[in-house]
Amino acid sequence: MGLKYIADHIIDICENAVNSGSENAILNIQEEGDEFFSFSVQDFGKGISKEKLELVLDPFYTEKKKKIKFGLGLPLLKYATEQTGGNFTIKSEKGTGTKVSAIFITSNIDCQPIGNIPDALTIIFTMRENFYWQIQRTKNGESYEISTESVENILGKDFIFSPKKVKILTELINDMENSLGGDNGV
Repeated sequence: MGLKYIADHIIDICENAVNSGSENAILNIQEEGDEFFSFSVQDFGKGISKEKLELVLDPFYTEKKKKIKFGLGLPLLKYATEQTGGNFTIKSEKGTGTKVSAIFITSNIDCQPIGNIPDALTIIFTMRENFYWQIQRTKNGESYEISTESVENILGKDFIFSPKKVKILTELINDMENSLGGDNGV
């Protein structure tokens, strides 16, 4: 997986939340001009023990069952934020969940491009059936909120299985993003 854009990091961390054993998660995205871009993902899954919390930042450590035993998502996110002079934190408690937060200083020459936030949010909403997201997006003081529940109220519970409904979701998110007065990061 290439983590070329900040949006790619958001998708990666949200995928971790979906796989955490949680049934829901909170994504908060904030952007302030050329100053900073931050996001946090909080799940309510199995959490990570204190002993393993430092290990998750080792690129050669993973608990995923796969042939190649390394997990680059968290270490790359930490590196990417710190390269900009930003900050990365991970807090977790066994049995209660995990919260990952990242702050990028967007004026720094080493900051990755933000990428396409509306497409990232569409991917996040369609990752898994019966997983509930609460998403808040703030840009330059303006904001919107969207949740799986509100999407299901508009498109039905089966929206992730319908390409037509996913297209409508993408258009809805694009409209909300445009209401913040931006170019959608593309």
